[in-house]
Amino acid sequence: MMLPAKNIQGLFIVLIGILMIMMPYDSSVNAARVTDQNKIKKGAQRKPPVRHRGQQKPKQKPTETERFVTIDFNDVDISVFIKFISELTGKNFIVDRRVKGKVSIISPSKISVKEAFRVFQSVLEVHGFALVEAGEVTKIVPATDARTKSIETRLREEAGEPEDKVITQIIRLQYAEPNEIKKLFSPLISKSSVILSYPPTNMLIVTDVLSNIQRLLHLLSAIDVEGVGQELSMVPLNHATSQTLVKTLNTIFAKGKSAKGRISSDPVKIVAEERTNSVIVLASEDDTIKVKELIAMLDKEVPKEEGKIKVYYLEHAKAEDLEKVLKNLPSKKTKETKGRAPIISKDVSISADKATNSLIITAEREDYNVLETVIKKLDIPRSMVYIECVIMEVSTDKALDLGLEWRGGADFGGNKGGMFGGFGTAMPQLGPDSVAKMSNATLGVIGETIKFGTLEFNSISAMINAIKTDDDVNIISTPQILTTDNEEATIKVGETIPFVTRSGSSDSSYDYNNYEYRDVGVSLKVTPQINKSGFVRLEIEQEVKDVVEDSVSANVFAPKTTNRSSKTTVLVQNSQTIVISGMIDEKVTVTKSGIPCLGKLPLVGRLFSSYSNKHEKTNLFFFLTPHILNNKDEANKFHKFKRKEIDSGMKKEEQSIKLYKKSIKDQ
Repeated sequence: MMLPAKNIQGLFIVLIGILMIMMPYDSSVNAARVTDQNKIKKGAQRKPPVRHRGQQKPKQKPTETERFVTIDFNDVDISVFIKFISELTGKNFIVDRRVKGKVSIISPSKISVKEAFRVFQSVLEVHGFALVEAGEVTKIVPATDARTKSIETRLREEAGEPEDKVITQIIRLQYAEPNEIKKLFSPLISKSSVILSYPPTNMLIVTDVLSNIQRLLHLLSAIDVEGVGQELSMVPLNHATSQTLVKTLNTIFAKGKSAKGRISSDPVKIVAEERTNSVIVLASEDDTIKVKELIAMLDKEVPKEEGKIKVYYLEHAKAEDLEKVLKNLPSKKTKETKGRAPIISKDVSISADKATNSLIITAEREDYNVLETVIKKLDIPRSMVYIECVIMEVSTDKALDLGLEWRGGADFGGNKGGMFGGFGTAMPQLGPDSVAKMSNATLGVIGETIKFGTLEFNSISAMINAIKTDDDVNIISTPQILTTDNEEATIKVGETIPFVTRSGSSDSSYDYNNYEYRDVGVSLKVTPQINKSGFVRLEIEQEVKDVVEDSVSANVFAPKTTNRSSKTTVLVQNSQTIVISGMIDEKVTVTKSGIPCLGKLPLVGRLFSSYSNKHEKTNLFFFLTPHILNNKDEANKFHKFKRKEIDSGMKKEEQSIKLYKKSIKDQ
C-alpha cells in the first residue's frame, strides 16, 4: 500500500527528530562551531587587538592568526553564555546573583573574537546588565548599579570602535547652553543611564554605554555650532547714564565670555545710544537676559546723600584749620612714605567754606567714611580759659617798703602752690615749701590768696580795689579775656601817635614832614593750653611802650619811646595766680625853680633860676590768673561768681581802702 507523498515527508521529519534525540547533546559545543581560518586574503590589513581596561596585552606569537567563531544560541541560560565568552576571550568574570535570564543569538556568519565580545556586551545591555572592570576581573552587574561603580571616566572624546560598555563621558560645550542640550538628549538615553548639566563650567556629564555616547557626540557636533541665537535688543535707561553704564557692562562681558562662562559665537556687543539714553545689546538669548538683569540692578536712582559731593557742617572746629589737617593725610597718590600708610585715594577733594563753617568733600563712599570718622573726632567742643590780668607800676622804693610775699607754702583747696622761674620753654619747678618769701621776683606763682604788705587779698579784684588810690602804685590796665583752649588771646591798651619818619624843604621853601603812626601802650598775648592733669600751659608775650614826655618839641612831634617786653612759657594750676615782674624803668623829672618874674627875663633869666633832676624808678608787675571752664555749666557758675564778686567788691571797696591806708601808715 502506497503512502501519499505528503505523509512520507512528515514521517521522514519524525525519524530525523528521533535520531537527534538519541545523539548525545552538548549545548555549549553545539551552539558554537569554532573553526580556524588559516588563510587570510593577501594584502588585507590586520587590525591590532584592542586591550580593554584592566586587561593585560596578550602576548602573541608573530605567526599566530586571529580566530573566527560562529555564535548560534537558542534560548540558553545567560550563565552558559557568560562561561562561553570567558573561555573564548580568557577574561575572568564576577557575576552578580541578580544576573539571570535566557539568551538567543542567531549568527549565520563567522565573526572575530573581538566582535564576539562586543556582541556579548550588547546582549548584556539588552538584558539590563553592564560590565564594570575592576583590575584583572570584570564585574557583571545590573545596569542601574553600574553608574555607581568605578567605571571608566573620559574627560574628552576619544576615537575608537563602538562598544556597549558603560562609561562616564564629560562633554564640554562651546556655544550651546547645557540645560537645553540636556532636554534634547534625555529621550535618547536609556532609563538606567544618567545625564547631568553643570552651567557654571558649561558641561554635560553622561553615564551610558559607549556606543550611545558616541552617537550623542556625533549629534552634538551638528548642534553646538557658532552663531546660534543671536538677537538685537534696546534697553532704555531711567536713571543711569548710558555711556557710564556701558563701560561697566563691557568690563563684565569682555572677551566674548557669556554670563555662564562658555565661549560665545560672537563677543557680546554693548553700545551706548546717547540720544535716547539707551543701551543696545547684540548677544545670544541667554546673554541678553543676563545683560538686561544686570542693567535693571544698576539702573537705580542714587540718593542725594550717596553722591560724591557732600557737605559737612562743623559745630566747634574751624573749617579752614580742619581743611589743612585733612589735606595733610597720606593719600594713595603719593609714593610710599616711611611711617605713613595711605588712608584716602588721590581723587579726594576737600574745600572749606568760611561763610557756613563747613567742609565740601568730593570722595567715594569708602574715603568719605574715613574722613567723617576723623572729622567727628576733631570737631569737639574745646574747653575755655578765662584769664584775669592786672598790669601795674610800683615805685621801687614803695615795693621795698611793702614787699610782695608769694604764698608758696599756702594750702588751698587741698593743693599747695608752687613757684616757677625762668623764661622760655624750660621751666624749672620749685616746690611749694622751698620758697617762703620772694621780693623783687622776676617770675612767680602764688596761691589763691595774695599778700601785699601786711594784708591778704582773696583775689586780684580785692587787691585792685585796695591799692588803686595809692599814688605810688599806678594800675596801668586790668584786662580780662575769655579764649578757647590752644587759641591765642591778645589784649592791647594804648593809643596811636604819629612819628616823624622824614623831614625836609621843597623848592618853594616850604618845610614838610612825613609821619608814621605807631601804637604805644600795653600789649599782652596769651596762648593757654590745658593738659589732662588740670594744669594750664601759658605762652605769654607782653610789651609796654611809653612816650618820653620831654622828647616832644613845640615845632616837630618826634617823640621818644621806652619799651619793656618779656616772653615766657609757664605751667600753672587752675585758678592760681602768676606774677611777672622785674621790668624796671627809670624816669627823670626836670624841676625848674627861681625868682618870680626875673627868672623869665631874656638872656639874664637863667641867672635867677635853677634846675633839678629827679630820678624815679618803677617796677612793672603782671598778675595773671587762668580759670578753666570745661563746659557750659562751669561757665555759668563762674559768671555768677564774678558777678557776685563785683557786687560785694563795690560794698567792701571803701573798707579795703581804709585798711590798706592804715597798713601803710603803720609801716
